[in-house]
Amino acid sequence: MFLSRHPVYVILLAASALSLNGCTLVRVANAWIQPKISFTQCTPDPRIWCEPGSGELANRIAPLLSDAIAIVERAQFSSFTSPVVIYTYNSAESFSAHSGAVIYAAGAVSLGRLNLSPKLLATPDRTKGILIHELSHLNLQLQMGSLAWARVPSWFHEGLATFVSNGGGAETISVQDATVALLQGKRFNPDESQWAAFPKSASSYGLTPHMYYRQAALFVGFLHDSDPKAFQRLLHAIAAKITFSEAINLSYHENLASLWLRFLSSSYLAEPAHGTAAVTTKLN
Repeated sequence: MFLSRHPVYVILLAASALSLNGCTLVRVANAWIQPKISFTQCTPDPRIWCEPGSGELANRIAPLLSDAIAIVERAQFSSFTSPVVIYTYNSAESFSAHSGAVIYAAGAVSLGRLNLSPKLLATPDRTKGILIHELSHLNLQLQMGSLAWARVPSWFHEGLATFVSNGGGAETISVQDATVALLQGKRFNPDESQWAAFPKSASSYGLTPHMYYRQAALFVGFLHDSDPKAFQRLLHAIAAKITFSEAINLSYHENLASLWLRFLSSSYLAEPAHGTAAVTTKLN
């Protein structure tokens, strides 16, 4: 959903806080007014817009983009409802100013656009995973609109993005590390709803972002693997703006608390290949 630049809409959009990557009301509002007049299409792919000096990053993204979009659409059972637009930046500071994300983030979706930081140049092995992770967010946000998307619990959309991207955004935490922490009680607790203005994040549970994303991806993987058809119904219900708790109940005929307990007590966490470890095989 692309909103006009009327101040009322800017405030409403900023109030969602765009929880991904630590966006705040002030940073998002500031990002809204940043000019992009100097950005050009510096690759043959017209979906990528480059800040002068960001050509290396843009050219690294271009050959990955079509496949990354296809992976997200297949995994999330939905096509992008609007054209994908990606901005690349020549500095972390410019990325942060234009996206509203914290300066150390590698990517962020805000205002219906995907923004990528040159931080990715230092970790080329992360590039495709981060791209798919952010496209997962964008796909859902474009279907729902920014305000409705911001009310989906962060553990779900972060877990979904990490699951779909085969661990993108959680590279420093292995499935095994996350499993041990889950079983030891060092874990997040999945909420059924989220107050858009004050979304929960990794720090809400005393976790690092990568641990939070990996644990959430494992639970999302469990939701997918335990009943793939229910998982598809869930994504369609969420995209239709049915409240998250109702979407869970309608899709699984079971509430979230029950599903969480089944996840923690199941053999799923002991299996050597599951969740993000096997997502590429399962979705192809």
